[in-house]
Amino acid sequence: MKSPSRPAKIRDVAKLAGCSLATVSRVLNDAPYVEAGLRERVLTATKKLQYVPNGPARALRSTTSRLVGAVIPTLSHAIYATMIGGLQSRLAENKVSLIISTSFYDLEIEKEQVRLLVEKGIESVVLVGSTHLPETLQTLERHNVNYVFTYTTEASKKGAAVGFDNVKAGITAARYLYDLGHRHFGMIAGITHDNDRAKGRLDGFLQGLKSFGIDTADIQVVEAPYRIDSGYSAVQEILSRDKAITAVFCGSDILAAGALKYCHHVGLKVPHQLSVLGFDNLEVAELTSPELSTIEVPANDMGRLAAEFILAAPAKRNYTHQTELPIRLVMRRSTGPVQR
Repeated sequence: MKSPSRPAKIRDVAKLAGCSLATVSRVLNDAPYVEAGLRERVLTATKKLQYVPNGPARALRSTTSRLVGAVIPTLSHAIYATMIGGLQSRLAENKVSLIISTSFYDLEIEKEQVRLLVEKGIESVVLVGSTHLPETLQTLERHNVNYVFTYTTEASKKGAAVGFDNVKAGITAARYLYDLGHRHFGMIAGITHDNDRAKGRLDGFLQGLKSFGIDTADIQVVEAPYRIDSGYSAVQEILSRDKAITAVFCGSDILAAGALKYCHHVGLKVPHQLSVLGFDNLEVAELTSPELSTIEVPANDMGRLAAEFILAAPAKRNYTHQTELPIRLVMRRSTGPVQR
C-alpha cells in the first residue's frame, strides 16, 4: 500500500489489484483482451489509491509548454466568462495556456475534472468557491499542483484565495434596502447546498437585517437555480407568502431579471410597489425595464489576480495568499424608497 505522503505509483496499483505492471498499463491504455474481472480490479485499485498516470504530465513538462486549469460551475453565466477572460488574458501574456472545465455545480464532477487536468500535466488550477471535496484537494496536493479559490476570501493552508466576502455583500444589500425605508423583505437565493457563495450572501443578508431589528423569521427566502424562469416563480412564491413585502434581494442578476419579468406580467410597479436588487452587475442589468440596481462583483480583476498569483515566484506568493477585492453597489431604477 502506498504512503499517504506521496502520489500512488503504477506498482501500487498492480500490488493492490494483484496483477502485473503490464496488465495495469494495458487496462489504463484501454487495450483489448483484458479479462473483465481483472480490468475491474485494476480500475477499482486506481480509484481507491486515487492514482493519476504521470506519463502525460512528464511529457508535457519536458517541453516549453505551461498549462493551467480552471474548473468553473458553468459557462452559461457571463460572470464566470468574465473571470475566465481576465485569467486567460493575463496568462497568455506569459505564454501560459488555459484548459477550462465545467462542474455544473456538482462537486463529484469537479473532482473528476480536476483528476483529468492533473493527468494532462497542469501546474496550477483555479477553482470557484471554498467548498470542495477533500479528495479533490488531496489530489492536487499529492501532485504538487498549486490551486487558487476565487469568488471567496477563504483561503486554506495550501490553497490561495482571490475574491470578495459574500457575507459582507449580503450585509451591504440589507443595509441599502433598509436605509431606503423597507421593513418587509424577501430573498431569492441561489441553491446553497455545496455552494459557499450563495450561502454567504444569504447569511449576510439575514445577519444584516437582524442587526437592524428585523425578525429573520419574517424574511421570506426561496432558493432557486440561476435561471430567469426560476426567478419568476420564486418571486411569485415569496409574494404569495407575504403581500406586505416591499423589497426583494436576488442572489444573481439572472434571478432578478426573472423577478422583474413576473412583476411586468402581473402589473406590479417597480420600484413603487416592489424594489428588486440583483447581484453580479451583468450586462442584462442594463437591459431590464427598469434598469436593475445590483451589487457589482470584480470578476475580471479576480481572474487577473488569480493569474498573478500563479505566475508569481513561490517566495512572493505568501504576500498574496489571501486577497480580498471590493464589491460596489450600483444604484439604478429598480430600487427606491418605500412608499408610505
